[in-house]
Amino acid sequence: MSEQSGMLWQVARRVSDWVDPKNVIVVVSLGFGVHYGWAGLGWAALAIVFAAVVPMAYIVYGKSGGRWSERHLTNRIKRMSVLPVISASAAAGIALEAVTSAPCPMIALTAAMWATITAIWPVTRWYKISVHAAVTAGSVVMLAQAYGWWWLLGLVVVPVLGWARVRVQEHTVGQVVSGALLGLVVAGGVFALVR
Repeated sequence: MSEQSGMLWQVARRVSDWVDPKNVIVVVSLGFGVHYGWAGLGWAALAIVFAAVVPMAYIVYGKSGGRWSERHLTNRIKRMSVLPVISASAAAGIALEAVTSAPCPMIALTAAMWATITAIWPVTRWYKISVHAAVTAGSVVMLAQAYGWWWLLGLVVVPVLGWARVRVQEHTVGQVVSGALLGLVVAGGVFALVR
């Protein structure tokens, strides 16, 4: 590997790790929550716990138990055992937000996360669609719906992330594009309906 291509791989690895779904979920949840003051930060914490922390804890637990070897779960078949746990966890978050009288946009945010991961689940039986791209693209379109269409400028992150995921050989171009499209349609559609 040449020095330049090695350096590009390092950049791609960092982008891939920084724009990880859990990181995006934390930032977007806090972005929504801060709009509702201290109570909103509590609802954001619920979304973060059930859509990011519990899933990540399960992935780390599986890794330490030898079920899989890395946290990005590049093996499509092994992803199949994790996606239902993430879906159930997000559903629990929606229920708790509803019980605690969270505002509709907060519930819509978590519902869109749940719908996105639930839509990815059956696709993963045959195709390793990019969760990174789905979560990132979906998050941008939800921010645009909630706070103004200028947030769509954030979609510039999606091709950069896509390049990174392809460069580190965790996805193909098709897997990244299909993930981004799924996130735009599912997260954007569910958020629009629920909010």
